[in-house]
Amino acid sequence: MSFPHPSPFRRPEGPEERRWPSPTPLPTIPAEDVGKVLKQILNRLDDIEKRLERIEKVLMEKQPPL
Repeated sequence: MSFPHPSPFRRPEGPEERRWPSPTPLPTIPAEDVGKVLKQILNRLDDIEKRLERIEKVLMEKQPPL
């Protein structure tokens, strides 16, 4: 099986490093701040879980028995 010859006007691809942009480095964050942010995220997830449990309870009460 033969493959078609690439267009003569197309530049040949360079090495992998040239095709992908280098990743943007993340800013360094003090460990205390990371801990604070994680604690806030966990608190918000707990609040969301409590709300979902309340919603689930209300829906179960409204559902007719089978």
